[in-house]
Amino acid sequence: MSDSSVLKKFGKYFLLDRIGEGGMADIFRARGATLESNGRLLVIKRIQAAFGNNAEFLQMFKSEVQVTMRFTHPNIVQLYESGEEGGQQYIAMELVDGRNLRQVLSKLAHKQMRIPVAASCYVIEQTAAGLHYAHTFKDRITGEPLNIVHRDVSPQNIIVSYDGNVKMIDFGIAKATTNGEATRAGVIKGKLSYLSPEQVMGEVLDARSDVFALGIVLWELLTGKRLFVAEGDNEFQVLKMIESCNTFVKPPSKYNPDVPKELDEVVLRALTRDVKKRYQSADELARALKKILAVQYSEFSPSDLSHFIKKLFHDLIVEDRKQIQQLNARAEELITLGLAPIKEAIITQTGTGTGSAVPAKDQTRISNFIGNKFDKSQINGADKLEMAGQPQRQMKVARPQSAPGTGQNAQRKTHSQPTPVDHEASKTSSFGVFKAMMAVAAIGGIVFYGYPFLKAANTLPGNSTADRAPSEAKPAIVNGKTVALKFRVFPDGDISKTKVTVNAQPVDLASNQIDVPVGDLVEVVVERTGFVGFRKEFTIKEAELGDAKEWNLDVKLEPMVYGTITLSTKPALADVVIVSLDQRSPASSIKPLVLKTPIYREKLPAGNYKIMIKNEVLGIEKTIQVEIKEGKEENFPDLQLDAKS
Repeated sequence: MSDSSVLKKFGKYFLLDRIGEGGMADIFRARGATLESNGRLLVIKRIQAAFGNNAEFLQMFKSEVQVTMRFTHPNIVQLYESGEEGGQQYIAMELVDGRNLRQVLSKLAHKQMRIPVAASCYVIEQTAAGLHYAHTFKDRITGEPLNIVHRDVSPQNIIVSYDGNVKMIDFGIAKATTNGEATRAGVIKGKLSYLSPEQVMGEVLDARSDVFALGIVLWELLTGKRLFVAEGDNEFQVLKMIESCNTFVKPPSKYNPDVPKELDEVVLRALTRDVKKRYQSADELARALKKILAVQYSEFSPSDLSHFIKKLFHDLIVEDRKQIQQLNARAEELITLGLAPIKEAIITQTGTGTGSAVPAKDQTRISNFIGNKFDKSQINGADKLEMAGQPQRQMKVARPQSAPGTGQNAQRKTHSQPTPVDHEASKTSSFGVFKAMMAVAAIGGIVFYGYPFLKAANTLPGNSTADRAPSEAKPAIVNGKTVALKFRVFPDGDISKTKVTVNAQPVDLASNQIDVPVGDLVEVVVERTGFVGFRKEFTIKEAELGDAKEWNLDVKLEPMVYGTITLSTKPALADVVIVSLDQRSPASSIKPLVLKTPIYREKLPAGNYKIMIKNEVLGIEKTIQVEIKEGKEENFPDLQLDAKS
């Protein structure tokens, strides 16, 4: 898992950590932003800022609200409210303390285990009950059925809590006949391996499509295998498998001898291609599974499922409990600092000329809380501080006056230090008072809005603009002559997909060329997502140019290839910095990554890396080197950190 801690205010909520992200939305654990909320946890699902103008996704997001907000069923996650904050749409919903079925299946595969047959039946029976409620839901005012179809029934969207409860989530692409966006023929949405044959054909869908998808999930729970999956993720092959499901799907008992014949029949009926021969409702499927549970597994109870899931994820549960306690404690500290010390810290002039300084105990609390998470020089030497979550608000911090003989443009080798706040001096110097006000307000604003928790990557050498040396001076233009520099981009020739800078200045390319000076050193940098960065320095000499009106520059973009890394440590929480060791490889074009353990399948360009792992609190660390190979996963489970030498 990448650096999941967030700790910042979002409207009336306080985001604690990121627990998931989709293609266009982020999922956070959160709590109320006041102490009176008593640490009640919930989930915030928020559209990523980059997709705020995506009309189709916004419609899907609003549909989820319209469809699900009215649901009250024990097997469907409860939505509390929806709204907009800082231009980002969000939904606040129930937090289910557990794991989704994809995580369960992955954990079982890692341990070479299967979930008990009875537990599989119970999970799908409960899910089917929730789906049937949604399928048959009626408008409470008009009494009209909404004819909802989920259309994305998959292991990721079914959560099993540690208490043995089963919840359905994510009605983001669900459709109701009354929401003005009913399913259209020819539109395929949903995860490919969990589509029904009628979805593949682009036909109009009803509840039986969700029954088929739920049958796929049941088959996978019983066998521990994926059903519709092809080598190399060949999408066409997967679609052909779904279309020929009657002959392709084998009884689960072929792979799991514990599956009784009666359950084979239930699964195969749910996965029948002909919708008329399939279960006609999710309730029919639920009743069939309930009968098997009553006859074949009469001693099973939901507490058995709870015990199994808790045992399966025991280590993760313990660490997660510690993490959420720490995050909540920090959130309460931030809320406290945001509500009280900021008000106390503002120095106000009174009629007698006296003022109040920051109480010593609060100065200590602020200092201790920031600790080594935030470089204090970023406060003392900053011209501007941008508040997290408030991108349009900036606070200026006063600098001390320049020393005699220095100008505003004089080069500084170190950060300027502000004049210390002196309570006695504040009586006679209104300028000193102003500086103190701004410095203290900046600290309070940073603490409250979560600035200390910006990724540490911004403070690494070479990543912060404050740490970069001034660019080397370019040779003077020889004679003022310019030439059109024309870009020829390989492999597709489309320069519009790239980000181009010439001599460190961004270039807005209306075409694929730009005028550059003849005889002057030119530095061109071309970047495109998924490709290795291109950089070239050159000088176009007048003698070489001759009578030519343009100069061609071939930009060959090499695609990045990726592998993944999974890493956990003992103790479980540690800071990780990943640095490329290859100077001329695709990996060298990415900045050092700053993460926290545990890390799960973090994608990296193929290459050699040095990984530095530290737990500053305990004073332990470890450094390893690893080669990431294309399409391969490097796994480092439970690395033992050592005492610093």
